[in-house]
Amino acid sequence: MAERPRSTKICAKFQSAIDLLGKRWTPLIVQLLLKGPHRYSELYEALEVVTEGMLSQRLKELERSGVVERRVMDEQPVRVEYHLTSKGRALSRVISGLERWADEWMGGERTAAPVLRPGEQARRS
Repeated sequence: MAERPRSTKICAKFQSAIDLLGKRWTPLIVQLLLKGPHRYSELYEALEVVTEGMLSQRLKELERSGVVERRVMDEQPVRVEYHLTSKGRALSRVISGLERWADEWMGGERTAAPVLRPGEQARRS
């Protein structure tokens, strides 16, 4: 795939981050993995409306970018889990910031518990 054109007036690193995190499903996958390792089927079930092909594509992109690690467990039957790397866990502040923004500015009710950083307590509405 050809590299996307970049603005010379905006930070290239920021543009790369937006290219990765701005894709549909990516922040939701990271949000789920911030809660702990998940198997593919658990991610698929939690996301409900994502296609298997799209989930697989997003996980591969996150793995290539060093955000997610795919671990094959030596068991019978073989089990595969997806974990965040330290680079992925560093997105906790970004995801929790989006959660707070959405809680304040987006309509509707919260349906899931927010991702909390170590030592942080949930706000009560």
